[in-house]
Order: sequence, then structure tokens, then C-alpha cells
Amino acid sequence: MAIQFVNNLQLNQNYLQSAAIENLGADPGSGVLGQLIFNTGSGELKVCTTAGSTNAVYSAVGGGVETLTINAGTYIAPNSTGTAADPVFAPDLSATDGTAAAAERYLTKSNKWATVASIPGTYEWFLQTDSGGGAKVTVTSSDTVILTSGNSTIDVTNSGLSTSINLPTTGVTAGSYTRASITVDAYGRITTASSGTAPVISDATITLTGGSGLVNAGGAFTLNQAADEEITFNIGAGAGIQVNANDVAIDYSGANNIIDGASGGTTIQTNDKIIYEDATDATVKEIAISDLLALAPQGDLTGLTEGTYIDITDATGPVPTINALGTVAKTASRLVARDGSGFGYVQTPPSGDSTDKIATTSFVQTAVTGLLEFKGGFNANTGDLDSPLTGDLYVDVPILVGDYYVVTVAGNFFGNTATPLTPGDSVICQTAKTAGNATEADFIVVQSDTDLATNSTPGLMFINPTGSGITSNISTGQAVLTNTDKGSSQNIFKRVDSDSGTAIADNNDDTLSIQGAGRISTAVSGDVLTITSTDNPLMALGDKVALTGGATSGGITTFTYNVTSSFTGASALDVKVEIMSAGGATVFTDVTRSGSILTVKFTGTVANSAYFALLTYVG
Repeated sequence: MAIQFVNNLQLNQNYLQSAAIENLGADPGSGVLGQLIFNTGSGELKVCTTAGSTNAVYSAVGGGVETLTINAGTYIAPNSTGTAADPVFAPDLSATDGTAAAAERYLTKSNKWATVASIPGTYEWFLQTDSGGGAKVTVTSSDTVILTSGNSTIDVTNSGLSTSINLPTTGVTAGSYTRASITVDAYGRITTASSGTAPVISDATITLTGGSGLVNAGGAFTLNQAADEEITFNIGAGAGIQVNANDVAIDYSGANNIIDGASGGTTIQTNDKIIYEDATDATVKEIAISDLLALAPQGDLTGLTEGTYIDITDATGPVPTINALGTVAKTASRLVARDGSGFGYVQTPPSGDSTDKIATTSFVQTAVTGLLEFKGGFNANTGDLDSPLTGDLYVDVPILVGDYYVVTVAGNFFGNTATPLTPGDSVICQTAKTAGNATEADFIVVQSDTDLATNSTPGLMFINPTGSGITSNISTGQAVLTNTDKGSSQNIFKRVDSDSGTAIADNNDDTLSIQGAGRISTAVSGDVLTITSTDNPLMALGDKVALTGGATSGGITTFTYNVTSSFTGASALDVKVEIMSAGGATVFTDVTRSGSILTVKFTGTVANSAYFALLTYVG
């Protein structure tokens, strides 16, 4: 009987040696894709290419074309080599080099035969001139483009495929002309050019019309240019005008000057301008009223008033002196000044002051050195301070941070039984309080550790080695306890628990007895107790469970089982698994382990309880 595998078989790239495909006299009706058979009737190796439970299709492996022949075509040469069983082809175009004609055809990308002349953009182009896009014309391979001279203002010639466009000559000699005389045709070309002669200058009549600013300058007269005659203008002084021997100037100084002679205005504006003489270069310039106001003084200071920290000398004078009232000494109501070494001084606040006053060096030194200040002793039971101090620490004594008191009489601190104090203990104030307001929480309690120890309180103690079978040795502060009894007078075991009951040692003579039972025996040799199983060989634990609760996904059915259901506390790694069908045949499938979980996977859909797992615990 064949071994049944119910999952894929992973060979991990190992060879399958001396193997044979299943031999069948006919193709089976069922099959899955890729299933192989050998049809003994046809002598073919076949593979399932169409899966099915009743109509599966099997195709022969390697079946198909056995002979291939390729003949030469109109444009293709097969270039066949090799053998009939192993043909080799190197097809090539049978075309030869040459020049294509316009009527010949070529194969387009769209698998169409077309003439060479019809190739777009190959034998046609476009011509467009200044006439515009409306006159654009397509030039094909059979067209002739003619360039003409138009209105004859240009010459167009060609030599082969080269065209020259030139302006024709007009007969004008190239050169420079003085007082030129030129002729231009309708197209703007200069057709003639010549130099002219100098003009003849003759006497001219000049007419001058007099005005309010001119004297005896009216009428007409003839100017003899050949005699280089001069015209003299006599200008009289006027409002704001000053006439000198050799010039006429603007008069802005003295009576009847340009300022006094100006007409009156209305309200002056900041963007109005006035003229002034620049003191630097003695020239007359203009300036805007707004700029002039910016240069003018804004008024006089009539007086100043002293403040608490300000002293003013000559308060109503033109140049008062203002001083800050600072002082090097710690003077009240004065600014703090620094001495020649750069140090400033202020009043030292009283010790213990916790306000926002400035702390001086003296204050800081006092606070630091006096932070822990010994005050004296006190009675922890009553709170009374020891002489020479007076008062009751608990009810009428003010305290400051760092006050240090030592207990001289034992008692409960502030009457609290949870805080017993003995002589030598001390308390330190951590929160300042006024008289009558102190509480236990305002102090830090420092134990002197000189109390006698109890079962719950550390302290002084000594060891009394009077117990039965116990001795002690104390040296340099270390105590060594030794048990000198071997069990006759001491409890060696106290309690032993088991699933069948509990053994308790209730006196010094109790003995724990270990006895063999079932397949267990015991043996004692000296101080060694040996417990031995009488089973030979040791019996392994086993179980048989049905695989249920399977889940199918992606063509795989998965079952899981927790081995602790069969073996308490066992790990899946310590459990051996054999899978068998309901009929008792051993099958092989995918089994993995993680923690206490066994995972079993089958190919295809598998029903619950179709397979069983035989489990053996080997841990």
C-alpha cells in the first residue's frame, strides 16, 4: 500500500532518484493542475492542463510541432542552417542598396504600402513672405518657386540653387557732400547728389519792440553785418533790480530790494520757499519753510524742578546742571553709588528676614554660617528649655530656620507617641514660626541611635547565646552564631505539603520518612537518598486526539492543538506526532510547533475528525 501524503512535499533542492511517474492505461477523469501520469496505452508522459473531478484534461508533455520548414519570401531570406531536429534560422531582408524613385512604395508603421513621394514633409515645404499667412503656399516636389524684382527696386539673380537679392546702382558716386543737393525717387533712393556753394550774407533789418524793462530800445533799424555793428541795450534799475557798471544784478539788500519789492501774500505754507544767502559760498539759494522751521529753536526752558534723587543747580538758567543724588555710604533715600573699587553698599536686613530686600555680603555670611545654630537642651516630655534658656519650645518660643536643640530628658515630641525622643536625640528647625505657633512638622528629628532595640525598632542590643544548641562569638563588632545541635533538640523540618496531605513537625523528635511505592523505590547510603523508578524501560506518556476545528484558506486546511491538554505543562517541542487517517493509515503532512501549540496543515479541504494525531511525550 502506498504511503499517503496530504500536504506538499518539500525536497529542499534534493534529487528525486530512481523515481517513476504513476502508470495508467488511460487518462483519469479527475486531476489537479500539474498532476503527472504516464499513459501506458499511448506511451506518453502527460500533465493535467484542465483540473476537474470528472472531466480533467491531460496533455502530452513535449507534443506539438516536430518538423519546421521556412521558405524564402518576396522580401525575406530564411538563411536556414542546422538539422531537421534542431533547425537554426537567421532571417534577413533580401533588399539591395539603390536609389528610390517617387513611384516606388514603402511599408508604413500602420502596415500600409505607400509611395515614396507621399511621405509627409519629405518632398514638400512651405513658402510665406511679407504678404502674410493668408498667402502661405505649399511647395511640392514638382513646383517651381520664382523670385521676381517686384517694382524693380531690387535685383534678383540665381546661380544654381543660390539666390542673390541686391539693390541696383543709381549712378550716384559714393562720397561726402557739402551743402548737398540731392534727388530722391518714389522709392526713397537717392538718384543724384552734388555739393553746393556758401550763401551770400547781406545787411538785415532788425525790429526791436521796447518794454518796461528797456530804455530807448524800440523801433526798427538796419544792422550792417559787414561792419560788425553792435546793439546796445540801456537797462534802468527797477524794483529788485540793481544796475552796475558792467552787469545787472538782483538787489536783495537795502531799500527797494527784491524782498521789500515783493507783493504781499496770504497764509504761509510749509511747502512754500524763501531765498537766502548761503554763508559758506555767499550764493543766493532757496529753502522750504518746513526745512527752515526744523532749523529754528523750538522755545526756551524756563525752569526745572528737583526730584527725590535729582539735584539741580541754576534751575532757571540757560544751562542748568543736573546731578543724580547717589552715595557710597548706605544712606537712606539715596541712589547706590559705587566707590573707587566699584563696590556698592546698602543696609543689611535683619537675620532671618525672608522678604524681597537686597541681601548684603554680611547678611549672606550670617545666613550661611548661622544656618545651623545651637540653642540648648530641652525636656522632650514637657517642651521646657534648659537653663539659661527660658520658655516652652512647644507653646511660647519663636523658632528660626537652623535652630538646633538637644534632648536632655526623654519624652514624646510634641506629645506624639510615634516620635519618642531619648537623651542625645536632637531636633532642627526647618520652618520659621512665631512664638506659640510651632508644630512637630516644623522640625527635623535626628535620632542619636542610642536607644535599646526592639523587634520593630533598631537600636542597641546584645546577643544572649542561651538557646538550645546555639553558641555565639562576638569580635570587633561582628557576632557569629553557631548551631551545635544536629537535630535532637531542634525542628529540622517544619512542614511538607503534598497532594495527599501535609506533614508537620510539631516536636523536636519528629522525623520525615520517605518511602517507595508503586514503581518507585528508595535507597539510603550515608547522607545520600536515592529514588529509583522500577519501570524498565521508562514508560512514555501518550495520547490520541482527533483533529477538529480546522480552518481552510488559500487551498490549505489548518488544525491547531494545545499539547498541555494531554500533558500538563508540556512544550510542543517535547511531543512526538504521528498523523493517521480514520482508517488507520499513516499519512504525511506539514507539522510545526510553537510554545505549547501543534499546527497541522493539509492541502485542500479536510473535514473534522478525518485524521488523528498520535502524541508521545518525550520531555
